[in-house]
Amino acid sequence: MRRAPSTSIVTCEHASNRVPARYRNLGLPARRLQEHIAWDPGAAIMARILARRLQSPLHLGRWSRLVIDLNRGLDHDKLIAAESFGVAIPGNALLADAEFAHRVEKYYAPYRNAATADIRRALRGGRTCYHWSVHSFTPAVDGVVRNCDIGLLYDPARPRERALAHELRPLLAAHGLRVRMNYPYTGTSDGFTTQLRKRLPASRYLAFELETNQRLVAQDAGARALGKVLAGAIATVIGT
Repeated sequence: MRRAPSTSIVTCEHASNRVPARYRNLGLPARRLQEHIAWDPGAAIMARILARRLQSPLHLGRWSRLVIDLNRGLDHDKLIAAESFGVAIPGNALLADAEFAHRVEKYYAPYRNAATADIRRALRGGRTCYHWSVHSFTPAVDGVVRNCDIGLLYDPARPRERALAHELRPLLAAHGLRVRMNYPYTGTSDGFTTQLRKRLPASRYLAFELETNQRLVAQDAGARALGKVLAGAIATVIGT
């Protein structure tokens, strides 16, 4: 069957653990910025590999999610978190309205607007846009081990997303990876892809969060290896 023309877009909202100098690490010791509270280790490496394989636009968040979380809606209570995974963020406590607005304008809106513009361009002429949002997750939370290597997050109510996710799963599992659907988060919880689905057609905007276990990608070599596996499987299912 002939496929409709398509384009992929790759985004990585939690690519960086950097904090602008003016915020002085948000009052945190430097070691905290190496932890998951500040970013998704390994995600940027995988996103670059995927974008290169798919020959797609790539959008990498430049700053730590603690400055402002690019994967949260403007009304989300963790958009600028005063606490994350039990760690208080002093630089985000009692944030003035003017500072909140500054961070939205300076760090959040440019990323969101640029990625959304590329997605809308990809949809022109009746084309399909595949949006791949790359993340990583901690191997355990509160002592509970997450029994998964890759989580494929999508909206089960959108038939084309559901079908593609089920095509992708066995290709990844063939590499010995434990793949779960809508785990460790649901594909319909607050996020960049979820917000875009409200405005874009289900028949042509197909959005996925790729959640990878940090046990596999915390080291650069592991992230590169898994990135190549993801890229090869995705290229196969979308016919690139």
